[in-house]
Amino acid sequence: MPMQEIVNEGATFFLGANTPQGFYSLFNELYDPRAGWRLYIIKGGPGTGKSSLMKRVAAEADRRGLYCERIRCSSDPRSLDGVIIPSLKLSVADGTAPHVLEPKYPGVSEVIVDLGAFRDDGRLRRHAEEIIRLTDENKEKHAQCTRFLNAAGCAATDLVKIAADALELEKLERFASHLCEHAFGVGAGEAQPVQRRFLSALTPEGIVLFGGAAAALCERRIVLNDEIGLPASMIVEALAVCAAENGYRVIKCPCPLAPETKTEHLLLPELSLGIFTANRRHPIRFENARTVQCSRFLSKNEMGMHRNRLRFTSRARDEMLAEALKRLQEAKALHDELEKYYIDAMNFTALNKYGEKLIAEIFEAE
Repeated sequence: MPMQEIVNEGATFFLGANTPQGFYSLFNELYDPRAGWRLYIIKGGPGTGKSSLMKRVAAEADRRGLYCERIRCSSDPRSLDGVIIPSLKLSVADGTAPHVLEPKYPGVSEVIVDLGAFRDDGRLRRHAEEIIRLTDENKEKHAQCTRFLNAAGCAATDLVKIAADALELEKLERFASHLCEHAFGVGAGEAQPVQRRFLSALTPEGIVLFGGAAAALCERRIVLNDEIGLPASMIVEALAVCAAENGYRVIKCPCPLAPETKTEHLLLPELSLGIFTANRRHPIRFENARTVQCSRFLSKNEMGMHRNRLRFTSRARDEMLAEALKRLQEAKALHDELEKYYIDAMNFTALNKYGEKLIAEIFEAE
């Protein structure tokens, strides 16, 4: 399955991914209301201009020279799901399914932006039967995708178990300790909360990895080549713990096939350091990057004893991923058809005027 890479302005991530457990959301990490953050939650159906409005917000942040994180949609990586502007303690996000957002402290930390106010629902009701059909079929395609991803995840787990039995733990721990010693100097201060972002995700365009986020945040890069992912994940986790204890900002990027148990990438912006896991499904190539072959931490004899099982299980995993991709592509086609009805029902002239006022309000406290 070829990896697609989309290059965007500034740092770009996903906050949600299609996983073996269904849609996995990190949208609770958009903001911290107890630290004075604000969140604008955009509501409205497909095609109502949510992504376009967020793109305008991001463009305005760029114009003002403000660091801005763009959060892309794993169901359509050309669209935005959110914008985060840390210096303003402000986020703007799509609050509709599958990452529904509701105010925790209405009027204090969150503001609802209802784009449905610019929609002619009478026009939509004339196409109710078709809209319901497309919506239900889209939901079913995503459910099918999850089932194939679950099968792929089971195969990946089996590969990890084989690697765990072959792991030369002392060698790996020495390497991780050596990396920590050379990566971290004097601590930056008190330990900070660890942030989580998806740097890659399975999308209708294939496996998309945002190398632009790495380029924006990390001039120094270490690439861990690991087809199974176990040694790389253990190294990344060790570095993440060490960095957090030393008071550095830590961005952990989970593996979409095992978001609870495996971390694929690690970004340390204050050190301008990134550690990345590469494999055949998402090869990573950076100029002047240090490359580590993680097979060195696995017993050749032990892995050789399972050669046929490894080959079969890897093929099964990749075939299940390919089937999951097909279902995502079919879901995207249904979503595009659904959008047409909503686009036709929108008053974009009024919406654009409202957008200008909203952007002025968002940035008024800068």
